[in-house]
Amino acid sequence: MRHYFRPTIIAMLAGWMVLMGQLVGQGAAAKTLKVVFPTGLAEQFSYEFSVIKLALAHSGKDISLKIVEMDGLTGARLFEMVKAGESDLIFGGYSPERNDQLLKVDIPISRGMLGHRVFVTHRENLAALRHVKTVEDLKRFCIGSASDWPDADIMEQNGFCVDRAPRNQLWSMLSNKRFPLLTRAIHEAYREMPTYKELDPNLVLVPEISLVYRYDTFLYVNKDNTALHNVLTKGLERAYASGDFMKNFKSDPSMARALAAMENLSKEFTIYNPILDDVTQNIDARYWQNRVEEEPQAPRSSCPEGQSNCPPEEGFNRPPVGEESKDTAGWDTSVAMKTLIRAIPPSH
Repeated sequence: MRHYFRPTIIAMLAGWMVLMGQLVGQGAAAKTLKVVFPTGLAEQFSYEFSVIKLALAHSGKDISLKIVEMDGLTGARLFEMVKAGESDLIFGGYSPERNDQLLKVDIPISRGMLGHRVFVTHRENLAALRHVKTVEDLKRFCIGSASDWPDADIMEQNGFCVDRAPRNQLWSMLSNKRFPLLTRAIHEAYREMPTYKELDPNLVLVPEISLVYRYDTFLYVNKDNTALHNVLTKGLERAYASGDFMKNFKSDPSMARALAAMENLSKEFTIYNPILDDVTQNIDARYWQNRVEEEPQAPRSSCPEGQSNCPPEEGFNRPPVGEESKDTAGWDTSVAMKTLIRAIPPSH
């Protein structure tokens, strides 16, 4: 009996020690994902943070999320902090710079909604905008965009006139009629409009019109942090497989409103996104909302060569001679168009 039990007891003890070692190891491996973010903006981006939490919850790892708020942070500063290892990740629209210098998780976190653009305008512009029937008609209006938004590059290379300005000045510039249109992703518009309508009730969403291209928000980590990249990728894949990703996506209030609103956008103009790399351009279709992509076009601009902004007369072009018309209310659209010509913004 003595010889029978001795190896059994030893085996049990060895197994117990291995189990305890695993538990201790798991405890030691518990980590905190640190995301530095501008003070007061985390609530506004609650959907994006919910996706990060979803990825962590489905990753099979014991990782919690900690948001560290800091005053005065810019997108450029956040980018540098991830490169320096001072923040574990950022999320943002695809850009060649981020793609080259950081490691991108190749699953779009809002299913391409960032590339489904709608427009905000001053109420006085609505009559002229009713005449937009084609993408060429839309190009008659200059579009306000932040200086560092990749959307500005996408639209310029598709022949649109783009007025670039610091992002914190865009809404006030629109309110002051410095340009006729401000571009926002459809879910961003529904998220932000209540706040800005309180500041200026004349700011309204343009009905029916949208501009669509393949584009979205992605998670980016430090180039050397392949372990975190794998964790987030696996977590998002599992969240999709379980159905939890789509449940979270459809239940978000701004996404739900955006999906409903898309049914009423009868003037949807699709353009090609020339800034995407091949990997992003060919991400599995199940991660995107249904859309048709146009064939690639040669980069071009509606602005004179060497200028990123159009001169005043191209901010909102007058119709060709002889094409002045009046709408059904008898409003002279040629006069309205002249009033919408944007002023060149001061240098920033």
